[in-house]
Amino acid sequence: MIAFIVFGTRGIRSTVEQGSFYCPQCDCESSFKLKKVTQFFTLYFIPLIPLGSKGRYVECQSCKNTYVERILEMRTTIDITDQPEEPKRRVSTSANLNPPSTEKTLGDQLAKPKTKSLAEKLAEQENELVNDKKRIEAEVDFLPEKQKVIKKLLIMMILADGKVEDSEIHAFHKVYRKMTGTTVADIYKEIEEVRRENKPPYQYLKKVAAYLNEQGKEEIIRASMMIAAADGDVDPTEISMVENFGKALELKHAQVKAIIQSVK
Repeated sequence: MIAFIVFGTRGIRSTVEQGSFYCPQCDCESSFKLKKVTQFFTLYFIPLIPLGSKGRYVECQSCKNTYVERILEMRTTIDITDQPEEPKRRVSTSANLNPPSTEKTLGDQLAKPKTKSLAEKLAEQENELVNDKKRIEAEVDFLPEKQKVIKKLLIMMILADGKVEDSEIHAFHKVYRKMTGTTVADIYKEIEEVRRENKPPYQYLKKVAAYLNEQGKEEIIRASMMIAAADGDVDPTEISMVENFGKALELKHAQVKAIIQSVK
């Protein structure tokens, strides 16, 4: 009797922090979980030895989108204390009292800078919040990177069977818009670029795999299958490519198979 030893590696996710943050997708303050991905050596699919960290990501608990950790730097609230107005100075009209001298009034003005109104404070804080949002969005390039990867993978699915069908192009636009909220202006130019690059899926997926939760990974598999099934005939080469996507995303084979069967 021959005994087989099954071993490998797998990423295990754990929550290291939770709180609230500004979610760009929800466009409001939402709760989050900061998750760490640790690569483990597995024996018979059981994680035994930690091999190191693969990264950390922030998961919104409302929309389930994932972001790089720097998204937490964005300020989420406007904290303004409404200070009461200064009491108005009472000026006596009695002839026995001398009016305050010009020098004293000027000294008071220099000693006490003009207090900004609540509206001015709100406007300043709102501008700072907008600037913070723009700065974080400029630094946090994961969302654009995720969109690029999804675009590349969906185009690879179009090219998988060697034919570019109108039905697949139509399905691409529909699926890509649903997943990213954006459109592709010149799909045929993008197709030629992917054809020319001729890269394996892993090179695209490795950029974002550590920052995707299970839902995000399954969405990519499901979207890929929707492209494959768009022409009414799922080719074996398309199935094989979707399975390769699943391996690169470290999804279980049973998960990928279930998604394939649900779309077919």
